[in-house]
Amino acid sequence: MSDKVAIILGYGPRVGVDVAKALAENGFKVAVVSRSGKLSESAVNYLQFQANLADPNSLEDVFAKVIRELGHPSVVVYNAASMQMNFSSSPADQIAQFQADNNVNIVSAYAAAQLAVRSFTVLPKEMSKTFIYTGNKLPFMIVLPLLSIGVGKAGAAHLIHYLSEEYKDQNYKFYFADERKEDGSPVYGDIDGSAHAEFYLQLIKGKTQIQGAWNATFVKGKGYVRFPETVIQEAVDMTPKVPKEQ
Repeated sequence: MSDKVAIILGYGPRVGVDVAKALAENGFKVAVVSRSGKLSESAVNYLQFQANLADPNSLEDVFAKVIRELGHPSVVVYNAASMQMNFSSSPADQIAQFQADNNVNIVSAYAAAQLAVRSFTVLPKEMSKTFIYTGNKLPFMIVLPLLSIGVGKAGAAHLIHYLSEEYKDQNYKFYFADERKEDGSPVYGDIDGSAHAEFYLQLIKGKTQIQGAWNATFVKGKGYVRFPETVIQEAVDMTPKVPKEQ
């Protein structure tokens, strides 16, 4: 029987840490990837890698090492994100940063999904195979000044929706996970790592061969909650205010 292996791409201090801990406690061998490579003591029991996901080509080496040392992953969590906030840079710098953000938010997620599928094909048929992208409500709303991350999340949502349809006959599950408040509004910065961990386990351990909703909106303490996803026409302005000179 194959060991249960999980890769977390983007080992952040909330979602990444809590999801890794939950997976390890549920019998998974866990590999974690971070941009800095400077991981806390919480990661000592995991296989650790440093990778810059602005370079999608870096993922093939990561997956190869995980497969060699732990085995093929049946769970891949894409928790990386990047956004441009340097508004005073030159147009050339802004374009370069926008491209780098898209690589992290969309292109590397696509690369990770393709590599995950490659592993899924060699795992036992009865084993649950799950790819989860940590998302938010930006595919359905505008938040000023979050342009590149909004483009990234919208592109990633389309990617996950597409893959959930492409691979549904093979029983590979793809989810765009999005924590919400009870009224369906975004949690913004109040992301709850433990709520993500609990919900991700539900997606992974749920009905093994059933995809369910790709747009996996959830509320802390409740799990999956379906919300009517209409595009919000009016932008939310969170642009930092520059104090006027006195």
